Amino acid sequence: MGKLTLVFLFFITFNSYSCQLDVRLENYSTGSHKNDESNWFAIDIDLTKALLDEVGCNYNIVETPWARALLMLASGEIDLLLNVSKTQEREEVYYFLGPINNEEIIFATYKHLNYNLTKIEDIFKLDKPIAIQREAYYGDAMQRLINDDMYKELFVVVANNKTKLRLLKRGRISGFLEAKRYIIHGIENNVNYKGLWYPNLVIYKNPTYFALSKESINKALKKRLFNGFEHLVAQGKIKEITQKHQN
Repeated sequence: MGKLTLVFLFFITFNSYSCQLDVRLENYSTGSHKNDESNWFAIDIDLTKALLDEVGCNYNIVETPWARALLMLASGEIDLLLNVSKTQEREEVYYFLGPINNEEIIFATYKHLNYNLTKIEDIFKLDKPIAIQREAYYGDAMQRLINDDMYKELFVVVANNKTKLRLLKRGRISGFLEAKRYIIHGIENNVNYKGLWYPNLVIYKNPTYFALSKESINKALKKRLFNGFEHLVAQGKIKEITQKHQN
C-alpha cells in the first residue's frame, strides 16, 4: 500500500472519529464554577470530561444564560447542555443522554417572612408573586399553573438568579423556585444569599440529563456518545463522579 493511500486513510479515520463540541457551562454554583485562571471545577465539568474523553472528543466551553442556551442548543449553535429535565416538547429538538443526576426544586425565601409552605397549594396564600426562570421546568403540576392565564399574577418570569435575589431583597416577590443544591451552595458560600431559607417542601423532583442538539449532532456521533455513556455507566464512573460531589 502506497504512502499516499495511507495518508488518505488516516484522514478518513481522523475525520470519522474525532470531534469538538461546544458545551455550555455556567460560572455560578456548586455544579459549575471556575477560578481566576478560567479553570473549571465541580460536577458538570467532570461529567463533561468523562463523556467526551470516552468518545475521543474535545470541547469548547460557552458561557451563556440558561434560556439562551436552550435556544442555542435547539438551533445547533451549541452541541451539549447539562442538567436538562426531559419533557415531550424538548425531546422534539434534543437527544437526551442519561440520567446523570437528580434534582429537587424548592421554594427559596427569607426566614423572617414566615412563608412556611407545607404543600404546593400553599402558594395561593402568598401575598406576593413567585419568581421563576425563563425556560426552566418545574414539573407538570407547576407548569400547568404557570401556563394558566388565571394564575399569571402569581408568577414573575426572570432571566437569571441574580434578578430573583434582587427582587426578593426589594420586597417585590415572596420567593423564587430553584434547584435545592444551588440554594444550599449559595447559603454556604455567597454573601448575597444571607438570610435565605427554604421550607421543607419539594416542588418537584426529577432526573436530569445531558441534552444534545439534533441540529448539530449527526447519527454517527450520537451513537458514539450514547455507547460511550453506557460504557461509563457500566464501569461505575458516572456513579463515582456524582457520589464524589455529594460528599
